Amino acid sequence: MGNQLKKIFIRPTKRETVAAFITVLYLAFQCYRTFIYPLPAMLLRPIHVASVGILCALYVPFKTKDKSKLCQVAASVYDWFSYAAAVWILIYHVTQYKRIVTRLAYLDALYWYDIVTCILVIALIVGGILRTVGLPLAIFIGVAIAYGFFAPYLPGILYYQGLNLGKFTELMIMGNSGIYGSALSAASGFLFWMMLFGGLFSGGACGQVLIDIGLLAGAKANDASAPAKAAVCSSCLFGMISGSAAANVASTGVFTIPMMKKCGYTPEEAGSIEAVASTGGQIMPPIMGTAAFLMADMLDINYLTIAGAALGPGLIYYAAVFVMVDLLAKKKKAANIGFELTKVEHEPILPRIHLLSPIVVLMGAMALGTTIQRAALYAILTVLILNFVDKKERRRSIPQILEELMVATKRTATVGMPLCGCGIIIGIITMTGLATRLSILICSIGGTHLWIGLLIAMIGCMLLGMALPTVAAYLTAYVLFMPTLLKLGIDILPANMFLFYYGIFAQITPPVCVASYTAAGIANSNSWKTGWKAFSYALCAFLAPFVFVYQPGVLLIGSFAEIVYAIFTLAAGTFVLTVGLAGYFTVGLTKLERVLCVVCGVFICLPESTTDLIGYIGAVVVMALILLRGRTAKKQLAKD
Repeated sequence: MGNQLKKIFIRPTKRETVAAFITVLYLAFQCYRTFIYPLPAMLLRPIHVASVGILCALYVPFKTKDKSKLCQVAASVYDWFSYAAAVWILIYHVTQYKRIVTRLAYLDALYWYDIVTCILVIALIVGGILRTVGLPLAIFIGVAIAYGFFAPYLPGILYYQGLNLGKFTELMIMGNSGIYGSALSAASGFLFWMMLFGGLFSGGACGQVLIDIGLLAGAKANDASAPAKAAVCSSCLFGMISGSAAANVASTGVFTIPMMKKCGYTPEEAGSIEAVASTGGQIMPPIMGTAAFLMADMLDINYLTIAGAALGPGLIYYAAVFVMVDLLAKKKKAANIGFELTKVEHEPILPRIHLLSPIVVLMGAMALGTTIQRAALYAILTVLILNFVDKKERRRSIPQILEELMVATKRTATVGMPLCGCGIIIGIITMTGLATRLSILICSIGGTHLWIGLLIAMIGCMLLGMALPTVAAYLTAYVLFMPTLLKLGIDILPANMFLFYYGIFAQITPPVCVASYTAAGIANSNSWKTGWKAFSYALCAFLAPFVFVYQPGVLLIGSFAEIVYAIFTLAAGTFVLTVGLAGYFTVGLTKLERVLCVVCGVFICLPESTTDLIGYIGAVVVMALILLRGRTAKKQLAKD
């Protein structure tokens, strides 16, 4: 054990060694403030910003493609600047805490070091974002800050009296708004413990059970589609825990994509199936990544209500993907494309089923009204107990557990930085009243036609989802578009699910589709083609949010008859749409039949009685003709 502990703390480089010590220190701090001495928000949140900022700088040093000595020195200087900025922020907030919490906002005087600290916080956050999630979010933050200062010179709804350095500092760091607002509250609170739970659960035998259940479900197919179905099921189950589409692809795709390619699926098909399955994990109960927990916290409703509402659409989505891979396999078989039957290996499930008890504890605790943070702590404790007392658990030593906790803590830093950036954007949007004015504009456009307002909100959410991680995208969309959706008369849960879905599925939507590009890298496929194919496979997910609004019965809202009709309509439309996209149903479809199936499927999904009727009639006629042609072809083949 001594040697293992030494390896944890003594790393190959000084930077890695310091990073390990600070990671453990921050983990200890989180335990201290949770179990021993709860800290007030205006201390906890700045400490979180400084901690994740310095962790990002240590784990992801600033790099430049330019190999010149000047650029290398500049990169090194920026890293040291980040360390110094984090230390300054810590000292400032500890020493100035009493003054900050007792002063009158926008009335009491600001000092030069208040403004300097604000600038340093912004610089630390933007630098951390550049290191972890890339340029798009940094540009978005820059545009938001520029808007706050230059709004007096803009026309129409963009006009605002403008910010100066004093107002900007007040907004960003002198109260529980801006950077230290609700986004950071979640990141420094329950999201930290949820991610720790996810890291511990997925790192041991518990997570392997989920993957093996998925492999078992796929193996039951006993045909060439088995690896693809196994990929769908395992990525779905694992994606619920990870909460990141790209991370899920990277975790499960390394063994599911090669299996699919070996069976006869093209690299683009294998990559897109994995991307679609991994992304959908965040909409599938009982654990829907981390953004759904944030939704429950913001709406102040029981998480199980959200999970229950998401169950129907989630099952329909994965049923569609399951049917898609099955039809693709049958299509290839009918076309005499060679398949290599690959046995899907997995260990027996039943002897290990109790290793899923941490999930039961998590959900059970929340069902009893326990806070999300406390429920996560109970689940973590359950994982640790299983590790030390259960013989079926691949027991990890204390150093191994510590290493996994450190990895999870490191991951919270990569999530924490985007949320800090969201605080900047949300603060400016709120202060300037841009969201309200945007809401008025969209409502005026879509006042008579609800779908126009929804379409505008959808495009906005998609753009945010392309640039931001799921949690950050949902938060920003909530501030920007939630007032609009509420003014359009949409209930709060369907409105939130609308924003939530589009923030997630932007991850597989070209031109910026992180999950699809990650899968393409593993599959050695064309990234662009993989992205568009993934988009087509998940088309039902882009139609579903409109159904949420027009037919909330899909989310278990309304009478029993309304719920049944809404779910049946979405399921039927999704099935017909899937047949058209796959191009097979007992027999290969012609181009005209495929187009008609896609159109009929979309019409059924569209929540209007007229379109429903047209879609159902058209689907029945087309499917009947396809079945008839298939029977004729089968008889002819038998004669031959």
